[in-house]
Amino acid sequence: MNTSTTTTTTRHPLHGWRRRITAIGAALAICAALAGCAAGGTSTGAAAGKDASADGGTPTFTGPYADEFKREYDKAPTDLARGILRDGRITDAEIQEVYDDYNTCLEPYGLQATYSADEGETVAQYRGSLSDDEQLDIMKQCHAKTDAGIISSLYVSMRNNPERLDVEAMYRATYRCLVKHDLLPAPISEDDYISTMTAVGAKGDDAGFEANIKREMEFFSAYYQTDFDGNPNPNFKYGQNTDKGRLFYECTSDPLHQ
Repeated sequence: MNTSTTTTTTRHPLHGWRRRITAIGAALAICAALAGCAAGGTSTGAAAGKDASADGGTPTFTGPYADEFKREYDKAPTDLARGILRDGRITDAEIQEVYDDYNTCLEPYGLQATYSADEGETVAQYRGSLSDDEQLDIMKQCHAKTDAGIISSLYVSMRNNPERLDVEAMYRATYRCLVKHDLLPAPISEDDYISTMTAVGAKGDDAGFEANIKREMEFFSAYYQTDFDGNPNPNFKYGQNTDKGRLFYECTSDPLHQ
């Protein structure tokens, strides 16, 4: 039996609050680099959805994530996805439902996925011999058909950032958490961290975004098992089985609660 594993997490651009499902690009590279990158609670919801009519018409959403719920509800590809989004809340059970649907899409290709809010998505090939690029292409197609990535990403965002602080505020919270726990490998100011190592600093430029992610991984290389390109990192020291590695993961995944 040919078994290989592809790991993809919903990171934006890293993990935790920054997590988004992606099939290619910087987010995938950085997921694999963390050594060992379950959701608590049974429901996540900061928006409320109410049916516009008694027969279950288009719901009206309120709360910090109302815009996201409305946008994703309007373009949801399946009745299952719309049903999950309709009430403005996402439960653990609903995450399992949408990933069951995703796995149904993957199964003909010999792929199966597991998902947790903290570790993201892992896809294993249990049959066949697809290349990594072929696997990623199928995963991308199945996410588009099921909305599993969109729904799980929204779930994580609401769990870790219930008030929907803007991205820069979350990056600043991450920096302060790293400082608080003495995790900076060398002195760097908060503004320099924001401008040179985050998506905010890239100002929407794709090349700048990639450069900032590479720079962040190099600066914090002691916490990454591989480099940006997936090569073994000789500077890796602190996995999540160490205090520093655990704190780094917690600061970068959920800085508001550390």
